[in-house]
Amino acid sequence: MNTTRTALRARYVWNQSGHPVVAGTRQIIDARLLPFVSAVSSAGPGAPTIGYAGVPHGVGKVQQTLESRREAAGAVTTMTRSHRVSRADLFAGALPQADLVAVGGSPAQIAALPRARALVLPFRMHLVVDLPPERDAWRRTVSRRERQWFSARRNERDWALEVATDEDSFRFFYHQMHLPTMKSRHGERTRSEPEDSALECLFRTGLLAFATVDGARVAGVLCHRARDGRTLTVRLLGVLDGAEHMYDIGALKAIYHLLLEWADRNRIRHVDLGGTEAWLGTGLFQWKRRFAPRVVLAPNHLGRLRVWWHAAADTPVVRDFLAANPVLEIVGDREFGAVYFRDDQRPARLDLAFACPNVRRHRIVHLDEFFQAGSASA
Repeated sequence: MNTTRTALRARYVWNQSGHPVVAGTRQIIDARLLPFVSAVSSAGPGAPTIGYAGVPHGVGKVQQTLESRREAAGAVTTMTRSHRVSRADLFAGALPQADLVAVGGSPAQIAALPRARALVLPFRMHLVVDLPPERDAWRRTVSRRERQWFSARRNERDWALEVATDEDSFRFFYHQMHLPTMKSRHGERTRSEPEDSALECLFRTGLLAFATVDGARVAGVLCHRARDGRTLTVRLLGVLDGAEHMYDIGALKAIYHLLLEWADRNRIRHVDLGGTEAWLGTGLFQWKRRFAPRVVLAPNHLGRLRVWWHAAADTPVVRDFLAANPVLEIVGDREFGAVYFRDDQRPARLDLAFACPNVRRHRIVHLDEFFQAGSASA
């Protein structure tokens, strides 16, 4: 293996490995050695300001998730300002001056912050579908609505999964599917695996597959394959040209069904549907939970971090945001619970479902009590 390939693999392992030594070392460096950042974003007088501080990864994950949730209610992010902040200043109280504040750091760092008006959340989670040894048994746990949807699509068209092993197919997927999809979905916020790393560290040892309809490629997925062959992790996705028409025909949804079918036939025991943050309202969480996945902490160093989620101001727009955006918190060993907010004018968003195999409980927090007495994670 030449020097470039070795360097690419080393970088990938450094970023993604779940090995305790690598992940633990990376977490220590992130939380104790690398510069912390502090950022505040605004969206006009009708929406809360959002602040993030802590490990740098949180800007592209936690803060952007919060901005997206704010934009889902119609707000438009107008300005984001960021700068470095020292750990000593941050944990001495130099928080971003914002209505809602998230701080990302190690569990010990987060535990040192005040508990009033705050929750402690996982920094990053993954959703993992377990495939039983019995063939097709996984289908019984998929929601009836989702099974009926895919069955109807198959009655209309010829859907299939094509596994590709040639480099031209990888280039086609990356440039004609993945990059256009990321641009159309995330715009300037797009972050992805660089092409050379995706080729070397995912394609060469993983799985590239296309959803085809009537023989034509309409969506693709690039997965990491675990060394023991028992787990696939979805890493990169895309629909042809990032086109809205491909979503309309169900190309992106169909590839998950097809991938699970292929994994089941090929004795894969776990399919990791990818990462998400702790806010229940994200569309990917609400849709992926239809496949009955377990919620797990991210298998790399990000799973060792926590988020302090704090309401600094008691205003109508802050209450609107909290009520509209329930969260998941850690409640025990490998267990999670949902937290919903409500008050006399704002009902709890129980329509945003939480149930997964290891998410069995929820609690509803009245905002009057939250702001008067504070609230800590269960």
